[in-house]
Formats: sequence, structure tokens, C-alpha cells
Amino acid sequence: MAKTRQQKETDLAELTAKVKSAKSIVLSEYRGTTVKDVDTFRNALRKEAIFTKVYKVPLVNKAFAANGISATIDYKVPVVMAISEEDEVAAARIVKTVGKEVKTISILSGVVDGKFMDKSQMMALADLPSKQDMRAKLVGTMNAPVSGFVNVLAGNLRGLINVLNAVATK
Repeated sequence: MAKTRQQKETDLAELTAKVKSAKSIVLSEYRGTTVKDVDTFRNALRKEAIFTKVYKVPLVNKAFAANGISATIDYKVPVVMAISEEDEVAAARIVKTVGKEVKTISILSGVVDGKFMDKSQMMALADLPSKQDMRAKLVGTMNAPVSGFVNVLAGNLRGLINVLNAVATK
């Protein structure tokens, strides 16, 4: 059943608002994907609080133009948009991961912080670690000199304890 003009305007308003608040958007192809695989895909995105919906390309172009994103998409297929409002990398990483299992889902392009990116750039973005991983690595790097210093100071104390234990056992 065809959508009425009112439904299309509502969809455009919703999409324009989502694009405006998005940190990253991944456009994916899904032709030939089974319902079970689409559910798996959507559930993986939902776990990371990523909004996903299928939109027609002209509607996507209008939403991009309304938000000042200079990109004209000319795909001949409807696209699944994965929109992340929290993490720049999460949507691309999940689409790429699910795409390895479900061969019919693939990244077409995307937008990060208002800048259009092609497929190769989005694939490179998908290879980056998540924010949580980067924060953990940063904390580990900052903690390494301190823990090394503590080990050096504790080494003298360990040596003294070993000598005292050896004297006590004699």
C-alpha cells in the first residue's frame, strides 16, 4: 500500500531529526536477506542503542539536504539506516560484524559528524575499537608508569623479606 503525503512528511520529519542528532549514520544494503537474518541484524544494533529503519533514497537525500550534508545518494535500492547518537564507531562496527555472518548485508556508505564517507572510509571506521576499548587502553597506558614505579619500590621490600626468611629458616 502506498504511503500518503502526510505519512511521507511525518517520515521526513522523523528522519531529519534523527540525522540532526546523529554522531554516525551507516547506509546498508539488505536485498535478499531473510527475515531471521534481518531480526538478528536489528537486535545486534538495538543492544548498542542504535536506531535502525528502512528508508527510500529520495527521503534520505531530503533529510541530508535539510541538515546541510552535501551528499547525493543515487542507490537504486532501499537502504537500511543505522543511526548512532552516542558512538561514532559502533554502527559501522556492528554492520560489518553482522555482514560477515549474513552475506547479504553490506555497508554502502555513511555519514560521521556531518561529513559524507564512502564505503572504504566506513570500513576503515568499522575496524577502529569502541570508545570503551579506547578508554581502557588510555587508562592502562596512564597507569603503566605508576605500577612500574610501585613494583620497583616493592622490589627492595621483597628482597628484605626474602633475606629475613632465609635467616629465620637457618
